[in-house]
Amino acid sequence: MKELLIRRGVVESYLRMVRRNESQIAMLRLQMELPEDGVLLKGIALLHEQSDFSPLFLCGDGSVLLFLYQVHLHTAVRLAKNLRKLLAVECDIKVVCGALTMLAPEDTYLSLEKRLDTFMQRAQEAGDGRICYGTSYYDFCARGGEEEIMQFFFSEHTEVEIYNFYNGMPLQERVKVLSFEEGILRIQTSLAKAAYLEKERFTYIRHPHLPDVVRADVMGARPNRAEVSLTRLHFIDTSPLDRENIRIKPEEHIPVYVDCLEGGKFEGKLEAIAVNSLAVVPINGQPDQRCQAEGSRAELVFSLPEREELSQLTLMGELRYNKDGILVYSLYPNHFAKIKIESYIALQQSKLITILQKMVLNFYQG
Repeated sequence: MKELLIRRGVVESYLRMVRRNESQIAMLRLQMELPEDGVLLKGIALLHEQSDFSPLFLCGDGSVLLFLYQVHLHTAVRLAKNLRKLLAVECDIKVVCGALTMLAPEDTYLSLEKRLDTFMQRAQEAGDGRICYGTSYYDFCARGGEEEIMQFFFSEHTEVEIYNFYNGMPLQERVKVLSFEEGILRIQTSLAKAAYLEKERFTYIRHPHLPDVVRADVMGARPNRAEVSLTRLHFIDTSPLDRENIRIKPEEHIPVYVDCLEGGKFEGKLEAIAVNSLAVVPINGQPDQRCQAEGSRAELVFSLPEREELSQLTLMGELRYNKDGILVYSLYPNHFAKIKIESYIALQQSKLITILQKMVLNFYQG
């Protein structure tokens, strides 16, 4: 009983902060498959650190309640999903379901508890680690919730960011919203973007006031008018936009020589690279099992093309996962290596700009 009073006192103090317009605060509840005490202790420590040392409370259903400070809804959702991922990767703790909501000035402790309980129930029904979320005025997980959110959002906002990817590189552009009727979004883009989207099947939409990234199918494009029509808009749980670094796929064949510290060597092909990660496809079959163990360390040697020469890099990497025959390593580059990787990515981006310019030229000439 005293634990409940303490939790209520903390929540009501946060509500007073919100009413004074001093902060944006989110409440998050996570239901986890509870492991042995040692692993659970590690998981609780991770939650405490990653939530900026928020107070943690154990709820009656065994879920953990915490708070996220100075965040809008979309940021809180991203942080919650990141916590879910970190618990799985760092602690081997599975999040069964979760619920998140923003504190509103008109809220009371009881209204917040009721809303979180509703979101938690819907997340449990959805399964697969789902985190349901919303605010005092809309419910993301409710049936028909997406349509209501879209309609409300596009009636209030006239610009959004759209994203596509070319060889892993993001193509970002701020576009004007022309209309949103019967599930069809019309936008005005640049001539180059409209010409590019004419050949694409879908695009991503993001805005600070959207609770998550939206994926939309390209219904049609009119490059001569710089207009694009999008349909089947829906929120997605994960997207390439969640990546912290630009990750590209090389057009050329780049060999990678892997020397595993636990024993074994193999040669592979560079599948993708970012400043902090690298993906390798082994050549001539799967490598030694010691090289495939998650968490194993290896020395990675490869050469990145520059303007007129090759720059050889030797980096230490830690295997994060092995999926569909692709080994993905976390990299720890020094200052020199970081500059070389960033230069290579910038070079690929400049090539992309040239390609887009040719696409627009070909459109007007043909």
